[in-house]
Amino acid sequence: MTTTEQEYDFIVVGAGSAGCVVAGRLSEAGHSVLLLEAGGKAINPWIHIPLGYARLYANASLNWCYQSEPEPHLHGRSLFQPRGKVLGGSGSINGMIFIRGQQEDFNQWAALGCEGWGFDNVLPFFKKLEDQQRGSSPYHATGGPLTVSDLPSSYELGDAFHAASYNLGSPYNDDFNGESQLGTGYVQVNTKNGRRWSTADAYLSKPMASNIRVVTHVMVDKISVVEGQVVGVHYSDKQGQHIARASKETIISAGTFNSPKLLELSGIGDTTVLEQHSIPVVHHLPGVGNNLRDHFGIGLEFKCNKPITVNDLYNNPLRGALAMLKYLLFRTGPMASNGNYSNTFIKTSEAIDRPDMMITFMSWCTGEDLSPRPFSGFTILSEHIRPDARGSVHIRSQDPKKPPAIQFNFLATEADQQAAVAGLRHARKISQTAPMSDYISEEIIPGLDHQTDAQLLEHCRSRGLSLLHCVGTCKMGIDELAVVDSRLRVRGIEGLRVIDASIMPTIVSANTNAATIMIGEKGAQMLIDDWERHKTQDGVSS
Repeated sequence: MTTTEQEYDFIVVGAGSAGCVVAGRLSEAGHSVLLLEAGGKAINPWIHIPLGYARLYANASLNWCYQSEPEPHLHGRSLFQPRGKVLGGSGSINGMIFIRGQQEDFNQWAALGCEGWGFDNVLPFFKKLEDQQRGSSPYHATGGPLTVSDLPSSYELGDAFHAASYNLGSPYNDDFNGESQLGTGYVQVNTKNGRRWSTADAYLSKPMASNIRVVTHVMVDKISVVEGQVVGVHYSDKQGQHIARASKETIISAGTFNSPKLLELSGIGDTTVLEQHSIPVVHHLPGVGNNLRDHFGIGLEFKCNKPITVNDLYNNPLRGALAMLKYLLFRTGPMASNGNYSNTFIKTSEAIDRPDMMITFMSWCTGEDLSPRPFSGFTILSEHIRPDARGSVHIRSQDPKKPPAIQFNFLATEADQQAAVAGLRHARKISQTAPMSDYISEEIIPGLDHQTDAQLLEHCRSRGLSLLHCVGTCKMGIDELAVVDSRLRVRGIEGLRVIDASIMPTIVSANTNAATIMIGEKGAQMLIDDWERHKTQDGVSS
């Protein structure tokens, strides 16, 4: 049985890092909003404990738990792709790291024809969203909905990692979101008073959310389009099928995997893909689902000669219980941190003008089943942050419940292969440099028997991973494969925008959540401005 919902000013599909921002800002501006989310409320206690995200990684009640297609250059391995299915989206299950990206990333967007997306254009929105613990500065602001905080304390192994990086020529950098990203230092995170602070926390609370109706546990089946105009959103829940209508616009904020999936289910995409699955073509838009970008990562794992790693919290019940008690009583200690304490941004070649590799210290090491290894251990992860690899995301069938087909094509080019090996070599240099070397009893993976470029490349193919920073599948631009224009409007369709990480034309040189939240802020302001201008024009014409 189909029921028709009441009409709203705006409908937002997806309550993730961007969708919550869009809904909150539209509501704050006085518009009525229907916010549709496939998952439920963020009631799992591990969501709110910073170190608890390890328990969310494979939790199917909070997570889409997607898998990639077999990767042809990674020995046919499928890569696990956790994506948030809960209020706050992936921002409710991620590592909370807040790094914007390099100024040049956004200037590149502008150079590609994305008018108004250069760094000087986006910086005000980064500042607008931010409540910076350190206070205001030319690059930071206070008073925004989203708290950006320092880690609760320094860390012995993190300090050693920084000192070793410095001894290898990396300058100390206490702000990766400042003038330059180059160097080594602690990351900032999205926590507030010792707990995770997602965009659901920041933007879906009153009074900002007074005009929002949040509907959870729904599956959006398609967007209905008649003669190039959106006329309704079809969704289903336990009660049956529903149609919701927006008097102004519908916004898809379902993320890099699910936004192109929904467009294709709605008949918007490449004709070849749609016809393959017998979906009537509403609008031929060949870029939908293409241009998938992500960071490629590969780790070195070490035995630590001192019991001060996250592994020790898991392997020693008493130690773990005391850490949890400390957190519950005081919101301090290792449970109040995320375990990703430190980064070093480097250039893998003097021919490169800015950092292209992020070396991350993580205070644990795990088996392939993600269980902590039964000894003190940690990982130094090498992450290529501007790879050539481009992949795709497309539907498998007409069934909205079927996961999409995801293909990354990591290590397809020689340049990506060389960068991955160079990153590994630098990570190993850090591990072999004092004082980091003072804490290592053994390199266990891949082991020091892996020395040649061929051996290290084989390690990359056998164990390399997606860093879960997926973007780009509904890219913004002016070329024939652009899905949205510079105001995030779906090309050729009236009343429909995409506002999430999928619109990035190229990937930012950092963790992607901060840039995704900025996109939500900027996209929301575009909507508010466009409809204020529309109202003014209507007033003049009448």
